[in-house]
Amino acid sequence: MPGLILFAVFFIVPSVIGLFISLFQMYGFNFASARFAGLTNYINIMVEDDTRKALYNTFTFAIVTTIFKMLFGLLLAVALNKKLFMTNALRTIFFLPAVINTVAVGLIFSSMMHPTKGLINRALGAIGLSALCQNWLTDPKLAIFSICSIEVWKWSGFTMVILLTGMQNISVDYYESAQLDGASEWQKFRYITFPLLLPAINNALILSIIGGLKVFDVVQATTQGGPGSATEVFGSLIYKSFGTGRFAEGCAASILLAVIIGIIVLPTYRFIADKEVEQ
Repeated sequence: MPGLILFAVFFIVPSVIGLFISLFQMYGFNFASARFAGLTNYINIMVEDDTRKALYNTFTFAIVTTIFKMLFGLLLAVALNKKLFMTNALRTIFFLPAVINTVAVGLIFSSMMHPTKGLINRALGAIGLSALCQNWLTDPKLAIFSICSIEVWKWSGFTMVILLTGMQNISVDYYESAQLDGASEWQKFRYITFPLLLPAINNALILSIIGGLKVFDVVQATTQGGPGSATEVFGSLIYKSFGTGRFAEGCAASILLAVIIGIIVLPTYRFIADKEVEQ
């Protein structure tokens, strides 16, 4: 009951209020001048050019970061799922970026990716790879992928922890039987680890997709949506709507984002859940 009350107060009630506000035309919280608008706010958001660009960037960010977070997280989990020298220390090191404040991470990487004074370009120049130097955050074609790399660096360790926990819950009896049958390491992974790891993979994948679609903080800390609108995401549009007093439009955009996330996440979760096997 305490948990249900907290959930209702801090999630259900604000969501209902936001849905109510999104159906009106109003500026700020001036309810006296509010006029019922129906779906006008939703329509206005969907027909704007900025919205289409923001949706494209949001989906690009979510797809790229999800793929690489899952890939690197899985590789790290496989590598560190063994009792080796410094295994626990390495697990901690790879997980640490997840607990660092995202704004701080964004500011640090903004400095490192500076086109002339940044550590990355200076390091590339120092080792004779000046041809690889880029305008990481100021090139409109490259900026969104540079932000993706920051997100992948920060959260791959978190994905690793989820998958590592799933691996450690798999009984060693399966591997001992496979060893007696002469199975290779790849066969063990393909026919034992991966199928039994699907519940953990499902959880990590869903969290990654949701985080990618809701992205805002790392973009705001690095490019603020620029150059131009090259890194504008849906979260940025919501932020700008509230920042300029267009609360009704901001609420409508928030509801739209929640619907988009639900449409993508729920079928994905069900699809993978149907393929899970019992241990």
